[in-house]
Parts: sequence; C-alpha cells; structure tokens
Amino acid sequence: LSHHLQGTGSHMHPMARRLWLLAWLSLLGLLTLYFYSSAKPSVTASGELLLKADASGHYRLEGAINDQPVQLLLDTGATRVTIPQQVADRLGLIAHGSSQVNTAAGQIRVGNGTIETLAMGPLTLYDLAIFINPAADGDEVLVGMNALGRLELVQKERQLLLRPLQE
Repeated sequence: LSHHLQGTGSHMHPMARRLWLLAWLSLLGLLTLYFYSSAKPSVTASGELLLKADASGHYRLEGAINDQPVQLLLDTGATRVTIPQQVADRLGLIAHGSSQVNTAAGQIRVGNGTIETLAMGPLTLYDLAIFINPAADGDEVLVGMNALGRLELVQKERQLLLRPLQE
C-alpha cells in the first residue's frame, strides 16, 4: 500500500494532497473526541454516577481526595482505598503505622492512614481508612471495597451505575 501511495503521491495535485491530509486529521480528531468523551462519567437525574468501561474493561474517573484532584480506578479486588506514595505525598497524607498486605505482585508493606473525603462526581464518602503504597507506580488511586461497599453498584453492558445504599 505504501509503495502504491508513493507512486501516486508524486503525481497528486498539491491541493488534493492537502485535502487528504485534512481528511485524515479530521478522522483522527473525531476518533480522539469519541474515545475521550465516551470515558467521561455522567450523572443521572437522580444524582447517581454512571461510568463507562474503558477499552480494558476497567472503570476509571477523575475524583477528589480531601478536595484535591486525583485519578481513580475502581477495584473490587482491593480491600481498602490504596494511594501510591507519590500521590499521598502530594496530598499531604501521612502514614500512621503499617500493614503487611497481599497483592497481585506478592506481599508488600503499606502505610496505614485515613482520608476525610473521597468524591466521585455527585457522591462523597467520608472518613475512609486507606493504604499508602510505596511500591505503586503511576498516580492512580485504587478505590477498594471499604469505599465501594458503601455504595450500590449495578453493572450492565459495560456501564457501571453507582448510587448511595438505600438504608
């Protein structure tokens, strides 16, 4: 294909070349917009949070811990909200003691702490125990079951609806 295009490229009118370039850039822009907007969470009329799964089937969103912006990954396999050390440092979170925990990567020692608030769209959870993970790469906070267990989760067709538990 590239050989075929090379042959025709030299005979292509400069204006036609510009139009092809414009068409490809437009297509790339539309695809970027589609995938970016499809990952954005939405809020229902009744104040619930609706997330769409990403390409790998995970649910990610922007949220806030103690009113500071963070990237969140919902993780039903995590016991507690788990914050990478570099994110904890940025948020001013300090560990009080430590725990030995089992992870997919084996046993590690993590710091214990608490956060005042975890906000995800219209939902705010208060006073959560956290792990601070010195071995975590990246800046994604794992939202574990100590937070998710306070919400009702309904998953259907690669979408996840989060709402407060009805007491």
